[in-house]
Amino acid sequence: MCLSLSVCAVTIIHFSKSIYISLLFIVLFSLVYGLLEPKKGWILAFIQIAIIITGYWVLQLAGYQALKPDEAVFVSHVSFFPSLAASFLTSFLFKPS
Repeated sequence: MCLSLSVCAVTIIHFSKSIYISLLFIVLFSLVYGLLEPKKGWILAFIQIAIIITGYWVLQLAGYQALKPDEAVFVSHVSFFPSLAASFLTSFLFKPS
């Protein structure tokens, strides 16, 4: 599931017309990771970050130009912060007793 959501996030980043849409989906997917794995959601967030950054550069090297290249590179590299924050927050709030 982590792999498919991360590939979806890369696709959204690549074809999105706004930074906010991309960041919204990154945060939503990270919230899902925190709910799925309350004790280890941060590991899934790190996997998501690695896939997003790697996926962006693989698409660039393959010749696929993003709709807004400057915003796409910004979102793909800044996704580190909202992804970890959302997964930590969700895993903290929904931690099993």
